[in-house]
Amino acid sequence: MRQVTTQRWTVRAPLLWVALVVAGCHGGVDHPPQGRTAGQTSFVSAPPPGNAMRSMVPENAGAATPGSPSKDGVAAPTRTVQETDIYRVEGNRLYYLNGYRGLMVFDITDVDHPSLLGRSPLFGSPVEMIVNNGVATVVIADWYGSDAFGAPFYGSVVRGLDATDPAHIKSLGDAQLGGWVRDLRVVGNVLYAVSVDEGMTYGWGMGMAPASGGGTASNSFASRVKLIVSSVNFAQGAVKAVGHLEFPGYQGVFNVTPSSILLAHDAADLTDGGNSSAVGKTELVYLDISDPGGAIAQRSAFRVNGATQGWGPDNGRWNLDFADGVTAHVLACQTNGSYCQGSGYTLSTVSFANPTAPVLKSELAIPGADWMVAARFDSGRLYLSPETGFSPNGATTPFQIYDLSNDSAPVLAGSVDLPGTVWNILLAPQSRIFALGNNWSSQAQGDSVSLSYVDVTHPAAPAALGTSTFGSGWAWTPAAGTFKAFTLDATQGLVVVPFSSWGNTSQGYVNGLQLVEFTPNTVRTAGVARTHGWVERGVFAKGRLLSLSDTTLAVIDYTVHDAPVVKTELTLARNVVSAAPNGDTIAEVSGDFWGKDHSTSEVRVLPLSDAEESTDLDRVKSVTLPGSNAQVFRNAALLYVVTEVTAPAPCAASGGSGIGVVNGPTSGCSSRSEQVQVVDVSGTTPRLRGTVTLPGAAGRLEYMMPWIDFGWYNGSTVLQVGADALAFRRWERFYGDKAPFVSAQDDLLLVDLSKPDAPSVASLPITTDTSGWWGNMQVVGNTLYTTHEEWYQKSKDPASPSLVRYFADRIDVSDRAHPRVQAKINVPGMIVGGSAQDPALLYTVDYRWTGNTEVDDLDVIRVSGNTAELVSTVTLDGYVGQTFIRGNTAYFSANLYSPKAGQPTVELHAVDLSEPSAPKDHVATGAPGWSWLLAVEGNVAVVQSGWRTGGVDLYLLQPGHAPVYRQSVRTSDLFPNQISRQGNSLYLASGLWGVQRIDLQ
Repeated sequence: MRQVTTQRWTVRAPLLWVALVVAGCHGGVDHPPQGRTAGQTSFVSAPPPGNAMRSMVPENAGAATPGSPSKDGVAAPTRTVQETDIYRVEGNRLYYLNGYRGLMVFDITDVDHPSLLGRSPLFGSPVEMIVNNGVATVVIADWYGSDAFGAPFYGSVVRGLDATDPAHIKSLGDAQLGGWVRDLRVVGNVLYAVSVDEGMTYGWGMGMAPASGGGTASNSFASRVKLIVSSVNFAQGAVKAVGHLEFPGYQGVFNVTPSSILLAHDAADLTDGGNSSAVGKTELVYLDISDPGGAIAQRSAFRVNGATQGWGPDNGRWNLDFADGVTAHVLACQTNGSYCQGSGYTLSTVSFANPTAPVLKSELAIPGADWMVAARFDSGRLYLSPETGFSPNGATTPFQIYDLSNDSAPVLAGSVDLPGTVWNILLAPQSRIFALGNNWSSQAQGDSVSLSYVDVTHPAAPAALGTSTFGSGWAWTPAAGTFKAFTLDATQGLVVVPFSSWGNTSQGYVNGLQLVEFTPNTVRTAGVARTHGWVERGVFAKGRLLSLSDTTLAVIDYTVHDAPVVKTELTLARNVVSAAPNGDTIAEVSGDFWGKDHSTSEVRVLPLSDAEESTDLDRVKSVTLPGSNAQVFRNAALLYVVTEVTAPAPCAASGGSGIGVVNGPTSGCSSRSEQVQVVDVSGTTPRLRGTVTLPGAAGRLEYMMPWIDFGWYNGSTVLQVGADALAFRRWERFYGDKAPFVSAQDDLLLVDLSKPDAPSVASLPITTDTSGWWGNMQVVGNTLYTTHEEWYQKSKDPASPSLVRYFADRIDVSDRAHPRVQAKINVPGMIVGGSAQDPALLYTVDYRWTGNTEVDDLDVIRVSGNTAELVSTVTLDGYVGQTFIRGNTAYFSANLYSPKAGQPTVELHAVDLSEPSAPKDHVATGAPGWSWLLAVEGNVAVVQSGWRTGGVDLYLLQPGHAPVYRQSVRTSDLFPNQISRQGNSLYLASGLWGVQRIDLQ
């Protein structure tokens, strides 16, 4: 999938932050819960065929609707409830819904050497999927485009993907769902979804009008929020939206049987600002889904006390029980007039024996002092840990068992205290429970994940059998958010839990799969298989464990439980920071930003035709170089790769400042510095040439925060001078206890790369004023300029503001071993470029305040010796972004905010400077949203699309005219790390999403 081109407004989306738990189907089919026999002393149950890792069975999975006669008298297939997940194993293929790379299909015939057969990139946030005979039905949230009538659409979609030929995955169509999908279930050939629609539009969304298509700005978020239950039929390869019901509220969980859905949602009508009498109530809605085609019919609704909690494990799913399709149990927080204020919970029991006339059987008040609860209904019981907040050191959490056998009188049967907190309650065979949580024994340093094992054979006397702990420092596991990440194999007495942890002492990540052994009466922490990335699932397949993370697929030999061995680790997503096309090949540089997961960077050369890597990702040769946080500069077939490296260094004195740490240890410290590595990519295999490490401690390599460079001030920390030199801005302040600032390593460093096998370094101080500033390096022609400031007036009196003078420093680099400041020129503002035809003409941007409004000026100045003459000024409205000088034209974006409209608008400026005394500003106005000009590649300007950064707008540039909008393209990354062009194609280095090619129209 090379690109997605849409109409102008279709790339507008809100900046929506949602903590989303992705989950899915384990493979195989669902089976009924296995029976439990009190007093049994060994595990004898076998896992479902082809599904050895089934951790627990979802509600009603075993229930089935017998085949009913169709119109032609032939019985329809039996319908069962199935789970979706982020992976599926079918025969010798593994299907993985990866958050960065989309749907990926692997051949695991030789399980120790899996290979990527193909992938389908997805723009949006993949949620879950189901796979049947090579056809994947995928759910994607955070998707925007147009609806069937051509109007803007933002929400979730269900997409059919035919992956029977994985190298050529075909889309079978989309079905649009409203809002962000929170939960899914499949019955027969129908997918049912619960979504929350928060009224988002292509602008900022919250309290703003749509980006186009009219609409009225509104400041009432609550007036637009709604809950949606929808159904999509995916039979015979066709994806078709069928049912769609809307309800008030922003919380919703559901239980699904083969013939019905019970929905629990907050009952308040939020259109009145949440002041209705239903505040603090939960509405139970009975939905008939007996139609095999997917039609949904509401039969009844019934309100109970307490507020639904649509958060926690599996988005609150376990707070509702409807296992037999007749009796509902719902756990809701008591409110006292407002939502979930820690005043306890209400357990309501409602009979839907007559679906059109539900009857309240009982209500039970349960004490509790926290706003969240860990709960699990199973076989006439409620397992509950009502205290799930942060517990002080040594605190415990009650694990309670409620007997629900009498609908009219549920009762607390027994309780036992467990250490720390409980996040999720997970079922185990033979009347056992796993309570997943955290001990919180050291809140300052973080703590391990804890897995408590409880015997619930006798509900009046539950017994804690032991606790397994794992993960040092700040540890977490996806199993805290979904049961689907908790893998249990009763035949082996083995639990596998994915986890990630950060060690304050080691200052590093530990990620992987933790093995935990259990018997009927014991639990023991076994070995850990360390892998890379955020590990989401552990999958049993062909006698191995497969570790699925966001960045790798690892194959683990777990024969020895205490010492699992990683046999293979296939990289799925690299953090690509640069993509440099060169004829028929493209050089891609990748590496970690922070150096905590990978302390090296990698250079690979791929065929240009496979820049997006839709087949085997590890087949090409590569070179590895030290350091992380890479930046890349290009000189024909030579790449200059700048990385941050570390070296041992003296530690700072306690309370002082220095190149080590403050208030840290007295040994084992390190300093950072930049390293420049020359890489030759002229052939199909990259080759390392010369390297040089810069002296002293590194300045801030701000590449990891690209928005730093969006403004016209500050500029880049590394700049290419001519073809074969790099200039480094060293500017890092260390706080001390003796003075406000202590200057450290603030020189300009010049790296001479004219000899690619023997680069050298020289330095030059720009300013020695420890309270001053320098930066904004610019190259005009082949001349390097910097800007520094000198105090004109320092004042603490608001009526007499402090003032500085700006100076443009022309740097003579003719002798690269001895660079010098050739001229210091007082200029208005900061230099942003100059004329390529007349080196005496420079351009600066200055700002001034008129009341509370900032005004920017683009100034044209003529330099003669050490003096500058102001030639002309263009006054600019709004917040001006980075300036690109191309020929005699200055291109930049400016964002204007209108309090009346309640949203900003971007303007793209093309200032014609061919006549220096009379510049002409040609302006194109874009759609509403906060946007920046990212790059100018030839005659194309690349502009970030609105508030949502997952898209770019492309404008055609014609000297002497305003930019003309041409096309919009959806992207996946927050900001492209680098944009390159070859011929009529752009190549976006998109971080962990890889490289995206955009063919220009």
